[in-house]
Amino acid sequence: MFMFPYLSSLSCYKITNIVMVLKPRVEKSMENEWEFIHPQDFYNDKTLEQYTAAIGMLDTNDVFSELILKQIIKEHPYHLDAYNHLSVAFRNQEKEFESYLVAEKSYRLGKECFPKEFKVKNARLSWYVTNNRPYLRACHLWGLELQFNDEFDRAIEVFNEMLQLNPTDNQGARHLKLECLFALRDYSAAKTLLNTYPHEHSIEFSYGKLLLAVLDGKQKSAEQLLTDAIAVNPYLPAEIVKKRHTPPAGFLSEDIVLGSRHEAYEYWYDYADICTQQPIIDFFELTKKIWSKKKK
Repeated sequence: MFMFPYLSSLSCYKITNIVMVLKPRVEKSMENEWEFIHPQDFYNDKTLEQYTAAIGMLDTNDVFSELILKQIIKEHPYHLDAYNHLSVAFRNQEKEFESYLVAEKSYRLGKECFPKEFKVKNARLSWYVTNNRPYLRACHLWGLELQFNDEFDRAIEVFNEMLQLNPTDNQGARHLKLECLFALRDYSAAKTLLNTYPHEHSIEFSYGKLLLAVLDGKQKSAEQLLTDAIAVNPYLPAEIVKKRHTPPAGFLSEDIVLGSRHEAYEYWYDYADICTQQPIIDFFELTKKIWSKKKK
């Protein structure tokens, strides 16, 4: 492989069969902050037009999106966001194996861009730096693919990396990690994670603390946590005690609003393993007089 030193300020160039492959690089901006620098060719008029068209057709014509994204990847083999959205297009078409492989490819290609001095354990890749988002999206998608395939331990490793690189967690990696810990029934680690974010008021964390208190047999503590939990979403207790669970009307076509029945059903579906445990159901049956008054 022959390198062009004078082109290093633009990107890394590889010559393979007389074809130049442009590769992003990752540079240190200050202290432990790093930033991806993408080749300018990723933003030329042709590529931007293709990329915009492909993204616009996701969920409506995924076959079209797949074809266009493949063309972008052919011309720009390190275009991480093209891989990211191609993985989504495959999953939308129920091509789960292809979705898995492409998500992994994007994640691995992103890692190839890190210099030797880049160390995940003390580095930062802020979401607020837009150039970092393709790689952070790659992490997110790869973690989800691992989670979809019940590879929870590996998924947790990816979510931990995301939380290390971007502690503000704009992508909700902490919520996905909690799902994995509950799936593994690693309740000790789940408690540690919940306690790391004492001011978190999402449905995942509010009910997560409550459910663990119930399983620990801490009835008084659970009842105290119930008040806070139903303030976040008043519909989940009713969902948990149902004998038959079906999606609410419009679940697949409408946005999921915080505090809604849609959110409650989604939580029950994602956390069904713990929500269907008998001590959990018994607790909500016993406290029905409390939570039933809070339903709108």
